[in-house]
Amino acid sequence: MVYAPYRDQGTEIDGVLVSVRDITERRRAEEARQLAANVFTHAREGIVITGPQGDIVDLNTAFVEITGESRETLLGRRPAVLESGAGLLGGSDAVTVEAIWKTLADQGHWEGEFWGRRRGGESYVAMITMTAVRDEAGALQHYVLLYHDITALKLQQRRLEQAAHYDVLTGLPNRVLLFDRLRQAMAQVQRRGGTLALVYLDLDGFKAVNDGLGHEAGDRLLSGLARRMREILREGDTVARLGGDEFVAVLLDPGGIAELTPLLDRLLEALSRPMPIADHLVQVSASLGVSCFKQGDEITPDLLLRRADQAMYQAKLAGKGRYRFFTAGVDDVRRHALAG
Repeated sequence: MVYAPYRDQGTEIDGVLVSVRDITERRRAEEARQLAANVFTHAREGIVITGPQGDIVDLNTAFVEITGESRETLLGRRPAVLESGAGLLGGSDAVTVEAIWKTLADQGHWEGEFWGRRRGGESYVAMITMTAVRDEAGALQHYVLLYHDITALKLQQRRLEQAAHYDVLTGLPNRVLLFDRLRQAMAQVQRRGGTLALVYLDLDGFKAVNDGLGHEAGDRLLSGLARRMREILREGDTVARLGGDEFVAVLLDPGGIAELTPLLDRLLEALSRPMPIADHLVQVSASLGVSCFKQGDEITPDLLLRRADQAMYQAKLAGKGRYRFFTAGVDDVRRHALAG
């Protein structure tokens, strides 16, 4: 609003001229720009604005904190999510950078997870939402990327999964994960052929260690024996702890008896080797039961495990420190003793 005096041919002021201009829309636009600037500056999510080719033209402080890079280093570069497909997940499937560009062109937006590394080498996980921004004529102007750092959430999920599927003491798969892997291995044998061997292991003399040296010594013994078993088995095999001093190994395509028996011998030797614990040299042995599965067999994972358990029990009855193979209807199929 502007005020000006009005004079009619003389020097005396006869009135006042008032000029009024409505600037409501301009003020609203200024307030909207200021609000957008405040959001951009103070948002906890990382915000990146790129040109049509993906080069960064602006970014906020939160994005700098997520990546560990400086603002000067990032400006003019493409965000890592648009540089390489490594570490990209869209929904539950791995995606490529080319797939992101195609989705942006077809749908105008993309959302997915990105597993990256900060400048210092520390890994992080971000949920990223990318949106194409066009002008009134439909021409592409910018891309806006929102980064929500979900690293802490992913770590918590991993801890929960670890607790649900792995034994706390030994770090081996527990019963839940064992049966999941056993079902997968049996399904693979049914599809592709080959064989599977299930080995049920029970320690001989473990109770005496617990009673004589205490539970802490028993726990250290179990952890040490678990490490020995992992060292002997192949990378694709699974060894799990059922509980107490009972373990199960799933061996996919172990070969025939000639190839399998040396592995069982090494397991027995490793489990019976003395272990220094609490100023004592502790020694136990193990009884092993083996059940086998091949393509065409109509048997459930539970039954396969029970058969291995039965064979292990027969090994204990035969004198411990040996293994037995399960064969229906045959009592004395195969045994092995460490000495003699």
